[in-house]
Amino acid sequence: MVTFTTTVSRKTPLDGRLEIPASLADRLLSSGEPVSVSVQGIDEGANVEAMACTCDKAGGNHEHHFLRADALKVLPPNSSVTLLVDLEEGRIEIDSTP
Repeated sequence: MVTFTTTVSRKTPLDGRLEIPASLADRLLSSGEPVSVSVQGIDEGANVEAMACTCDKAGGNHEHHFLRADALKVLPPNSSVTLLVDLEEGRIEIDSTP
């Protein structure tokens, strides 16, 4: 089980994307298991996505990595969430409790 805490982007309620580190994206993709998320009682399949970016955060061209699922749209912007990741099952439980 891997635990990761992150802040929900202002865009997540609009596009259903929650940014995750590249290392977690790689581990999820290499597991070979389909990815699913559970958030606020909603269970749904999810995709791991990479998006090319040129923002100044990393000094030029790089990629951001995301979990993508409509269920993530229920997360309030700027809230802190904890991801409980079961790599063997490909399941991610998202705790949005303040």
